[in-house]
Amino acid sequence: MQIHLRNEIDLDGQREVIDQTHPVDVTEKNGFSYFIFVNEEKERVVIKCNDQELIMTRFSSPKSVLRFHREVQALVTIPTPMGIQHFMTKTSKFIFDKTNHSIKLDYVLKQPDSESQNIFAKYQLELTWF
Repeated sequence: MQIHLRNEIDLDGQREVIDQTHPVDVTEKNGFSYFIFVNEEKERVVIKCNDQELIMTRFSSPKSVLRFHREVQALVTIPTPMGIQHFMTKTSKFIFDKTNHSIKLDYVLKQPDSESQNIFAKYQLELTWF
């Protein structure tokens, strides 16, 4: 089986598209779908998803964890050249369509303090498996 990831990123008006396809193992356990693959950087990636939440863990050094929830903001940890950074994800679109083998997320990455509306970047992520 294969997984295709397409992520459109808008960082202060500069757009970038990441488009990747990888062999994937897909399993179901305790109401979650798990997608396990190795990315282009040779890092193991595990995506755990149900109809409310998606957690993407990249086993890099250091590890990065992205969380997306259908209804609430989620804290994420991302390694950057400046060290580990903490952000919040605010998801505006969350569609988990097991029948058609697709997941669609629209989200923003923003500062973690609840007062701040400073958006670091906007994303449109689509995952399909076939």
